[in-house]
Amino acid sequence: MEPVQFDEITGVLRGLLIRLDDRLALRDVTLLAEFIDAGEFGLALEQIADVLSADAHALTRDERADMLSLVSRMRMDDRVHRALTSCPSR
Repeated sequence: MEPVQFDEITGVLRGLLIRLDDRLALRDVTLLAEFIDAGEFGLALEQIADVLSADAHALTRDERADMLSLVSRMRMDDRVHRALTSCPSR
């Protein structure tokens, strides 16, 4: 991954954590931040989707779009997309 792309993905993931902090437990935010710091972007994104879907937290259109855009950019499978189907629109 190119340095610019690495920085952009890091920024989007950190931004998601900030925007979703009212729907994530502090322990989850801490763990997810550790994944991001370690460069485990796919794992971080999957875990964000899993945590949100476990309690069917609502997402805004922009939050969902940012997550699915990352899935596409990182060429991930459809696990995140499947998890997000449990999250209603906000």
